Amino acid sequence: MPSVSVIIVSYKVRYYIEQCVDSVLRSLPDAQIIVIDNASADGSVEYLRSRFPQIEVIANPENSGFGRANNIALQHAEGRYVLFLNPDTVVAEETLPGCVNFMDENPGVGALGVRMQYGNGRFALESRRSVPTPRVSFYHMSGLGRLFPHSRRFGRYHMTYMDRNSDCPIEVVSGAFMFARTDVVRDLGGFDESFFMYGEDIDLSYRILKAGYANHYLPLPIVHFKGESTVKTSFRYAKVFYDAMQIFYDKHFSSYRKVFSLFVKLLLKIKQISTYIGQNIDAKRQKMTVEKEPCLFVGSKANYDKVQKLVESSAFLRDASFIECASDISIPDYCLTGQGAVLFDVDVFGYGKVMEWMYNTAGAGQTFTMGLFNSATGHLVTEDEVL
Repeated sequence: MPSVSVIIVSYKVRYYIEQCVDSVLRSLPDAQIIVIDNASADGSVEYLRSRFPQIEVIANPENSGFGRANNIALQHAEGRYVLFLNPDTVVAEETLPGCVNFMDENPGVGALGVRMQYGNGRFALESRRSVPTPRVSFYHMSGLGRLFPHSRRFGRYHMTYMDRNSDCPIEVVSGAFMFARTDVVRDLGGFDESFFMYGEDIDLSYRILKAGYANHYLPLPIVHFKGESTVKTSFRYAKVFYDAMQIFYDKHFSSYRKVFSLFVKLLLKIKQISTYIGQNIDAKRQKMTVEKEPCLFVGSKANYDKVQKLVESSAFLRDASFIECASDISIPDYCLTGQGAVLFDVDVFGYGKVMEWMYNTAGAGQTFTMGLFNSATGHLVTEDEVL
């Protein structure tokens, strides 16, 4: 019997899932991996079944949303732990064994999250969150959290007053990587299916706390190519996201003081509209200023020739230069000199090695685009495109 069942919900992201599954198998080879496809209609099911015959692929006949799909797959989980994992993620080799060891040693913990970072190495604030009570939500939506990030009162939403490199108790575990006890999740009935795509992780985390368990954060790394399955410039994104917050609020805090409750609901509507407008302005600005970035490939000479050809067809990359590395020892510190993107050969480097370099480089204030090339798939994956 596997120790961990990994559940991945798929929707038109087969090449990101391919990379995600590869990283899971490197991290925990005996994991039970279940991919449930939400009617992608792009050949994802057939492709994944042929690419990974050892995993279970469930073809959902309709796009039933994140929570419902996870609940269907949960019925097939055999591990004592279950990991709900986004398809646009990559886990480090040490991440899943570290989670198993921590949960084995801490039976009072119901779920845990990890240190998520984006494709440019930046720390993802949603790695650690508090329950969005009306008061916490007000501090966040009013901007007080951004003005006073080190305040325990105003910075509670993303717990920005805590050291991101230290493990600590948290209240909300992100659905992008939610590692939990299978029996606890089942006893709680899984995800609340009234949420379609957002908010269900907050709801389940809160119910785990109310059941008497703790939630925890470990600074073990993953990369989250955030939003690959979502068109964030659409009004539907803004509506679904803030409607989910409204569902959570009505479910758990309907008895809160009416005046304050109405004020928070008004803020939710304002944030819904401002998010839509802001995302579209940013998207248009990026389209106006986008220029192809020069890139650097770090890895083997044999794979460099393949990467060069892929970069020629890229909408975002150009002029692939090369540093040869024959073993997973270290990534040269000068990788970013004069470069806008760094492409790593995962035949040479472990995912964890790449993530640590990314995280440390972003922490030093340098910005870049990260790409991963795997010769087994023949694809180069970045946050912007798959080649």
